[in-house]
Amino acid sequence: MPDDPTPMAEGYYDPWARTAWLLVTSRSLGADPAYADRATFVDALNDAGVNADSSRVSRWESGQHAVSFRALRGYETVLGLPEGALVAANRQLVRDCEASAKPPEKVSFAGHDQRSPDVMVSDLVDRATDKDDHLTGGDWLRLATELERFELVLLSNRTWSLVCERLVHELARTTGVDQLRRFEALSTLVTHPVAQRHVPLALGAWLTDPDVQVVFPMLTVLQQLEDPAASKLVCRLLDAPSGQLSRGAIQVAAAKLARGHIGPAHLALIEQHAIRGLVTPTSKRSADLLDLLTHLPPDSFARVTGTLKDGPLRARILQTRETHDLAVREASRSISRQVSAQAQAMTPAVYRSEPDQLLDRLVRESLFHASGNRRRLAGQVLGLSPYAPAVADCFLSLAGSDRELLGERAWDALWMIGHGTRRSDVVALADTDHPWTQRRALMSLARSATGLREEHHGVVRRCMDSAHSAVRRAALAATGLQAPEHLPTPLETQGHPEASVVRWWRKVGPALRDLDGRFDLEPLVD
Repeated sequence: MPDDPTPMAEGYYDPWARTAWLLVTSRSLGADPAYADRATFVDALNDAGVNADSSRVSRWESGQHAVSFRALRGYETVLGLPEGALVAANRQLVRDCEASAKPPEKVSFAGHDQRSPDVMVSDLVDRATDKDDHLTGGDWLRLATELERFELVLLSNRTWSLVCERLVHELARTTGVDQLRRFEALSTLVTHPVAQRHVPLALGAWLTDPDVQVVFPMLTVLQQLEDPAASKLVCRLLDAPSGQLSRGAIQVAAAKLARGHIGPAHLALIEQHAIRGLVTPTSKRSADLLDLLTHLPPDSFARVTGTLKDGPLRARILQTRETHDLAVREASRSISRQVSAQAQAMTPAVYRSEPDQLLDRLVRESLFHASGNRRRLAGQVLGLSPYAPAVADCFLSLAGSDRELLGERAWDALWMIGHGTRRSDVVALADTDHPWTQRRALMSLARSATGLREEHHGVVRRCMDSAHSAVRRAALAATGLQAPEHLPTPLETQGHPEASVVRWWRKVGPALRDLDGRFDLEPLVD
């Protein structure tokens, strides 16, 4: 099994070891147990048009060699994975493996299509500008990667705007592999010489809507832009009245600091925000603020922490900056080992294997890495792997911890990988009298890969009448995405305390699910 021994405190990781891990787990633990036998799988790859032999597959699956686009597509085809699932995951890993990472190599899906690249692009643009034509995440990835191969693309400003606005809009309404492919498509477009002028406009329009309810992963795209205008927008959002916007902007600012995108003027604003955060009870111990403090330049860090007296908070900040671990190192190692061992035991396998070291590392990073970006990337890889349902079940047990840090980290990870086979347990947690837990459980239901069952509607409806605004808004998110027919009617909305939120969800529409999104079909076992 591949492994990536890079310490958490390093600012990089091995993207090819993690890609290799996805390949070998998808093959050996996938839906067809016959492919656990490497020789059988090699024959299937060759039948699919991929030149492969046992030694070559061994090198791919050990992380010793970079895996070609053609080979990734071969794995997707043979294993029955959604088009572009492994390609998108690999491109995300390569794109973010270190602060100075180069963009992924240019690829083309046209080799698997009878049409020429320009005809394919033209057809996909026509479909993308037709609101009644459904594009899958694979279609969006095809469009973005083919556009990337043309430096000059003659499209009207209106067409560019329609394409970028629709892609941003669909990001808000998808989860799992459907969202991953669209996110990689947008990440590709934002570096295109022409599209990069239009993507920030679409992102800005979405994020600055005063009633916006979904800001991830749209905010995350901003971390790729070196343009000072992107840093200006991030600094503006740090003080947004919306809690999720301001918290998200902190995470993006940390990633931009790590990439060296922040100039002196914006750095001064970020320092002032960090100082204010350290004296605000609700934020001074947050993971997002610790992420920001971990990535401040040394002089800035000294100025910010110079405002603190010696004590537990200062000690924790210094420890996190040194280890990039949100928890005490021994605790995070112990918890991740327990989860990975349980998940490995719960996942059906043809052959018995040794403890999966990279599974352990990914679990630990998804829960405890100081960088929100690294937590996201680890969660994406786990969510795409056959371990996802078992890991999610284990994370849900952690979400009920009386240790707030562990519970919060577990809920965040669940939003990325789904809630496995325990949806009824999530509904039960939404039906408690603890607003902190209710809000997180409701957001997990909102991001579910399957709609709400009829027997769950009553719980969500009761939450819409909660005395707590955050719970009401989370219930409206679950309803707007999963059961929009149960949103308050226009007449009822007039007197609703969250009237503007209801109208926003009616405007945005329900969740989108791609027909090829195999990973979006969650087990219905409770």
